[in-house]
Amino acid sequence: MKLSTLASLATVAACFAPFVHAQTAADYTQSASTSGTTVTIKFVPTNPSQWVIAHYSVNGGGLQNVYMAASSGAYTLAVSPEANGNTLSYWFTYQKGSNAGTAYDTDSAHPFTYVVGSSSGGTGGTGGTGGTGGTGGTGGTGSTGSNAGDGSTGAANWNGLTTFKLVNGTHGKWADSQVYWTIIGKDWNTGKFVHVDPNGNLIPMTLGDNVVQKPGDTSANRYANWFTTLSAHSTVTIPAINSARLLMSVGSPMYIQVNTDGAGAIAYAGANIDNSSDPNQSVIFDFGEFAILPKGYVDANGNSGQGIFVNTTRVDQFGFPVQLHVTGDQFDHTVGDTLTETRDQLFSEFTSSVPAPFVSLASPHPDVVPAKTRIAAPGNWSFSSSVSGGAAGPNANYLDAYIASVWSYFKTNTLNFTLDGLGTFSGHVDGSNRFVFTGGIYNGTYYIYSVPTTSDVLLGAKSLADGTGQVNTATAKNLDVQLQIQAQVCAALNRHVLQNPADWYTPAKFYPAGTAANWYAQFWHQHSLPATTGGYGLAYGFAYDDVGHFSPSLHTVAPSTVTYTVGW
Repeated sequence: MKLSTLASLATVAACFAPFVHAQTAADYTQSASTSGTTVTIKFVPTNPSQWVIAHYSVNGGGLQNVYMAASSGAYTLAVSPEANGNTLSYWFTYQKGSNAGTAYDTDSAHPFTYVVGSSSGGTGGTGGTGGTGGTGGTGGTGSTGSNAGDGSTGAANWNGLTTFKLVNGTHGKWADSQVYWTIIGKDWNTGKFVHVDPNGNLIPMTLGDNVVQKPGDTSANRYANWFTTLSAHSTVTIPAINSARLLMSVGSPMYIQVNTDGAGAIAYAGANIDNSSDPNQSVIFDFGEFAILPKGYVDANGNSGQGIFVNTTRVDQFGFPVQLHVTGDQFDHTVGDTLTETRDQLFSEFTSSVPAPFVSLASPHPDVVPAKTRIAAPGNWSFSSSVSGGAAGPNANYLDAYIASVWSYFKTNTLNFTLDGLGTFSGHVDGSNRFVFTGGIYNGTYYIYSVPTTSDVLLGAKSLADGTGQVNTATAKNLDVQLQIQAQVCAALNRHVLQNPADWYTPAKFYPAGTAANWYAQFWHQHSLPATTGGYGLAYGFAYDDVGHFSPSLHTVAPSTVTYTVGW
């Protein structure tokens, strides 16, 4: 096993900014209009905004939370198909100023409303304690309205606790007594690893937790006794916790071992499907990732924020369908697998639809892993540069020709692109095969120091996660910029769109037919819930799949319930 390499929840949290209330009626104008069966919601900030999120519901249904598309200083969101007479209620969260981590809400307690097919622009209700809502004008396409009020008190009223629920959606395949789960993470107060007991207490991990023997294992290895069954406990209410995972398995618990790191501090070894001898190779498991920031949390840079950042993931593997539902103040959203396809159907569709090199991912380590135990991510099996620490997998060079062609192209051509909030950059490959980028709001020079391998691209590793030579200061976050550029390039390589930045955030351009790309990731996007009806499925198919906001990541400042459903 290996020390858990949980994707940094700080990185997850960076996809969502801390929330504060709107300050002035002059911040923006907004409108809504109908064309055919499509409603377009529009937000125009008075001053440049790095991002805007629209929160909307139709006829009082569940709240959807979607990043809006930027275009010529405005932000738009198309909602379709919608029938004339339907009523959309919506409000916005938006960034303003030089700090990308500062965000403002419009009046979520008194949202704008728009009747599909009407000539009026979105109408704002009266504001709460924050002020008075504006009204939309009239006209064929809808005039603009503004709203400075924010009567929402959800963040202030949150008690700092969140209830987690696990639901058995296996349709009788597994009894509740055969569904296992636990929550592990870090205590915000101590920074130490903890597990959550059935009463919601954060219990420090100790070597004494290792008392469970895996059936059939005659060695001295023992594993942590944290797992409970769904029949024993289906809910738990917990306080804030950092870098956390909710681990789920069927048929048996997972085998997690408490150990110590190089400095002697308590740590743990999680499932490592790279290693053919890992005790979890025969266990069918999955997990969710999250962090709950304490009420009133302020980070080291003075940015305020609280609440939950949570997602489902396919970065490592697929064990079984998982759906995530989060509720909170003014928040109700679901992501993950659709649960309309059975696990057997997903296995069958995967092996019949992906290119030949990817088919073997449905049977990793076949000498030790029972059939249909999991679908491994490519970097964790046949595309790895070192399978189980040994020789390279048979597909370890799969992306190499594409990567080489891109590096060659940019030796004589320039890659020009703009990143929200970071400015415009120009990049080229120099004589040492370094990809060198210049520009941005800090007028810096940034690097990808070497040509990445297939494994590096699939894992988002090595030269694509290398901050060497950069530091963050109070006036220039050059380390963050370099890592962000590397993440953007990594995502574009996985999606086979690097040479045309206009395609970087356009799903219809991703994964061109017949090309070398991460078809494992594309499969999960095709079989996951979208942000909007008919939209691109949200999935974490590789480490930087959140680039462009295409991951199933949710955030609310006042979480109430988090429900994971185990499908089959």
